[in-house]
Amino acid sequence: MIYLKQYLFQHKGKVLLTVLLLLGQVVGTLLIPALLAELVDQGILAGNTSVIWNTGVKMLAVTGLATAAAAWGSWATSDLSAAFGREMRLKVVQKSQALAIQQFDQIGISSMITRTTSDIANLERTIGMVFQMIVPAPLIVIVSIIMTVRAHAAMAVIQFLFMGLLLGLAAFVLKRSEALSRSVQVRLDRINQVVREAVTGVRVIRAFGNEDYEEQRAGSAYRDYADTMIRLNRLFAIVNPIVWLMMGALMALILGVGGGLVLSQAMALGQISAVSEYSMMTMAYLIMAASVMTTLPKASSCLSRLSELLELRPAVSDGGLVTAAAPAKTEPVLVFDHVTFAYEGAEEPVISDLSFTLASGQTTAVIGSTGSGKSTLADLILRLHDLQSGQIRLYGTALPEYPQQALRDHISCVPQKAFLFSGTLAENLRMGQKDASEDQLWKALRIAQAEDFVRQLPQGLNAPVAQGGTNFSGGQRQRLAIARALVKEADIFIFDDSFSALDGRTDAALRQALREQLTRPAKLIIAQRISTIRDADQILVLDQGHLAGCGTHEQLMQSCPAYREIAASQSQRKEA
Repeated sequence: MIYLKQYLFQHKGKVLLTVLLLLGQVVGTLLIPALLAELVDQGILAGNTSVIWNTGVKMLAVTGLATAAAAWGSWATSDLSAAFGREMRLKVVQKSQALAIQQFDQIGISSMITRTTSDIANLERTIGMVFQMIVPAPLIVIVSIIMTVRAHAAMAVIQFLFMGLLLGLAAFVLKRSEALSRSVQVRLDRINQVVREAVTGVRVIRAFGNEDYEEQRAGSAYRDYADTMIRLNRLFAIVNPIVWLMMGALMALILGVGGGLVLSQAMALGQISAVSEYSMMTMAYLIMAASVMTTLPKASSCLSRLSELLELRPAVSDGGLVTAAAPAKTEPVLVFDHVTFAYEGAEEPVISDLSFTLASGQTTAVIGSTGSGKSTLADLILRLHDLQSGQIRLYGTALPEYPQQALRDHISCVPQKAFLFSGTLAENLRMGQKDASEDQLWKALRIAQAEDFVRQLPQGLNAPVAQGGTNFSGGQRQRLAIARALVKEADIFIFDDSFSALDGRTDAALRQALREQLTRPAKLIIAQRISTIRDADQILVLDQGHLAGCGTHEQLMQSCPAYREIAASQSQRKEA
């Protein structure tokens, strides 16, 4: 709720204009019954033609002004609600980029999509309806009651009676619908999750012939959502017939009681017309307000889900003690000093008491069995997680003392999964350095062994890239991801199992180009194949998070049993 209040306060000028326009529409609407009473009593019944013409012109003028105010007010309301949606989506995207990877995974991609789309769209609609249907209602009710009391107190009592019945019905529906509205959004999260998995994993599903199971799983999610929506709609379905019954009963009672008062000369005929108009207007606005109020539980649930996300404190926060211009680039580039790290809820640390150094121009390789903590090492250097103990220092300064952006300006990383964004090749390659020239792009492609196939593309660097880079093969995506990292001028280059999709010849050519062209930065290569790392200056062997060995290939073959075991298993696979 605090975000909605902040937004309305920041845009109080827009809010005030919107309210004034809507009130102008209401004032115009309220004048019509009074003019109608004047037309009937002083014009039609009195046979006064001039009053008929004058009152008719007034009614047309008031109607025109009310219509103009309504149209402008509708536009202002739409603009206000759409701007709120834009700001909330921007906040959600900014928060998603600030959260630690572990926190992002806990929320879930499907839930993030639902909050960004469905939840905010519901809030936009509700804000628009509140301004147009709830804000004018109090003025309509108050003025209608005052005008009715002036005509006759008995008519005001009838209005109060029916207004009380209507508000009681609305309160009942609101109370019953609150829990159902919350559960609808949770079930929508589940649908998004199932559909997303079915779409992204379609190849795996077909390969295992698992279509029937996935259809059943999706059908179950759809049924849960449909059942909840049906229960909610059944509750709302009782409102319309009851409301129309109340409207008919109100009109019949007003005309019956009013007719008796006219016969006894306690009321004028025109006043009955005005009172019936005021009563219908009051009930109509209350019905609209009540219908909007039935959407408030769902909107409140959406706002709570967004607030829960936006108020979540990032697990990794900026220290901000070192500016982007600092520090002095002295040796060594990076130091791991007795680093220990465990994921939240894990029984054992994934990395334990790890110490090593990266020097400028040096190639350091990391190898180990699956689950030994190799990729976690890259995440810790990027400070995607914070340590439990120990310290990582960049140019002598602990990583938490850097603003995250300043830290990552020193690092260029090729992640384990080669992901490309929709757009063009040039846009993807310039992600790390926006002002890179075409010569720099071609140089990076040449080192990454991607120049040949890019030059064969009809549009070259302007060739389109599909979402995820699906219009390129796995090896091409991997080389393009490497080229994207090489465009950036960094002090540390991290290659997280980035050569796995390359054949041996391309792998060797790429590593040679890296040795010849990247002589100043420190390079960290995380790999599964010994052939990829055997030329490294130092090789770290990880075994269940512990450093089992450190040295060159030849040194480790003599001194490290874990390394020899990996080498033996890979040589056996080659022979097989």
